[in-house]
Amino acid sequence: MIKIPLFAKLILLVLVIGTGVVLSSGWKEMERSKRIEAEVEALRQEADTIRGENRTIGEKISFFSTGSFEEREAKEKLGMKKQDEEAVVLDTGVVLGADTSDTSGNDPIGTSADVPNYRKWAVYFGVGTYR
Repeated sequence: MIKIPLFAKLILLVLVIGTGVVLSSGWKEMERSKRIEAEVEALRQEADTIRGENRTIGEKISFFSTGSFEEREAKEKLGMKKQDEEAVVLDTGVVLGADTSDTSGNDPIGTSADVPNYRKWAVYFGVGTYR
């Protein structure tokens, strides 16, 4: 059996421990680097999402700034019209062209409880019947 001097054993022990420390710190740095890369990728995806939302909002702002949108909103919500236009209101729930005379001799508007109020108004303005 070969006798190894104590100094050589000590150097070997220091080399093994040093290699372990270096490998351990290298492993930790590699894990840290992976975590940072994952976080960077997540932030890139979030930035892409925000860019997409900004693009969508920009398109909406552009659309809302157009004259056709402003005109449509003025017509629909404010009831406005251009000077050379005629506004027509259609009530699709009323039967047009029907006979509005009451054969019972009562008031043509009617006071019957079974006739809905909107039909009474339609008859009053001459655009509907009680049917």
